[in-house]
Amino acid sequence: MMADDLYTVRMRRLREGLAKSGLMGAVVVPGPNMRYLTGGTSILLERPFLLLIPLTGEPQLVAPALESGPYRNAPIALKIHAWTDSEGPEEAIRQAVRSAGGEGTWGVEGRAPFQYVNRLAKISSLRFADAERVLQNLRETKDTAEVRLLKKSGETLSRAFRRFPELIKEGATELELARAMSDTIYAEGGEKVDDMLVQAGQMAADPHHLPSGRKVRRGESIVADVGSTYGGYYADVTRTFCVGRSVEVEKVYSKVLEAQEAAIAESKAGARVGDVDAAAREVLDKAGMGRYFFHRTGHGLGLEIHEAPYITEGGEETLGPGMCFTVEPGAYIRGKLGVRIEDDILIEGATGVQITDVPKEYGWWG
Repeated sequence: MMADDLYTVRMRRLREGLAKSGLMGAVVVPGPNMRYLTGGTSILLERPFLLLIPLTGEPQLVAPALESGPYRNAPIALKIHAWTDSEGPEEAIRQAVRSAGGEGTWGVEGRAPFQYVNRLAKISSLRFADAERVLQNLRETKDTAEVRLLKKSGETLSRAFRRFPELIKEGATELELARAMSDTIYAEGGEKVDDMLVQAGQMAADPHHLPSGRKVRRGESIVADVGSTYGGYYADVTRTFCVGRSVEVEKVYSKVLEAQEAAIAESKAGARVGDVDAAAREVLDKAGMGRYFFHRTGHGLGLEIHEAPYITEGGEETLGPGMCFTVEPGAYIRGKLGVRIEDDILIEGATGVQITDVPKEYGWWG
C-alpha cells in the first residue's frame, strides 16, 4: 500500500468511528494520534496546535508558523491555518472552525491541554466529548507498515538487552547501569529511549522505582526495564538479573517465568485479555505469591508505550490480529526483592508471536 493510501485509509477509519459514536469530528494535538493520521511529528508545547477533522471535507490544521512547515508536505491534504506570536492563534482557530463546518459535538483526544480546548470553546460554539476510546480503537489494530516497524523495534531492543550482562558489575550504581544500558540501546539502533529503570535489591520491590545511587550487591535481584522506539514504534522489555547466586531470587524467578510462559500461551486471537491475565495470576497464586503480583499483566504497544489493549484482570476485550502488547508478570516482596520478566507479543493470524528475543532462563547472563 502506498503511503498516501495508508493515511487515507486511517482517516476513513477514524471518521467511521466518530460517526458511530455520534461525533461530528475530532480534535487532535501533537503526539501519537497526529503522527498516525498525518505522518507529522511535533512537540506538544504551550502554543495552540490543533488538527480539526470533520466527518467530511478537508482536515483543518491550526499550527504555529514556526512548526507548520513539515505539514505542507503531509501524505494527506490539509488546510493549514498558520499563526505567528505577534498575531496570536484566535483568528487562525476561528477560520479553521469555519472551514471545518464546526457545529455539534466533537471528540477531543485525552492529551489535549486545557488551554487549547478552552480557547477553542471561547471562539466557537462547539460542544466537546471524550474521543479517547475512538482513537484507541483505531490504533490498537496495527496495519502492515506498523507491524514491520514493531518487529524491527523488538529486534533492536532485544540486541541491546543481550549485551546487558557484560555491563552488570557488583558495586556499580543503578544510575551508572541505566546510563550504560541506554547508551547500548542507542548503539544498537534505538531511536528514542524512555526512562531506563534499573532496580536492585529491595528497590526492585517498587516496579516503577527510578534509578538511584544505590550500588548493586551480590545475591540480589536486579530488574532492568525500558521502552525504546524504532520508526516511532515502541518495544518494551524487562529482564531480571542476579550477580552471583541466590536461592530465594531463583525460586521467585522460576515462578514468574512460569507465569509469563502461561500467559504467552494464552495470547491468541479470540482470547479475552482477562484470560491472559488470569493465566499468569493462577501460576503465582498456586505458588503462594499472588499477593506479590499487584499490577496488570500487560499493555498495548505502538506509537505509545502504554496504549490499548490493556491486559487486565477480568478484562473482557477480545484479542484479534494486528494487536501488539506486553506480557510482564512480576513478584515484588517489599524490603527484599523484585522480579519481572517482560516480552512483546503480536497477534498474527490466530497466533500470538513473541517479537522480542532475549534469553530468559535463570542464569542466562553467566
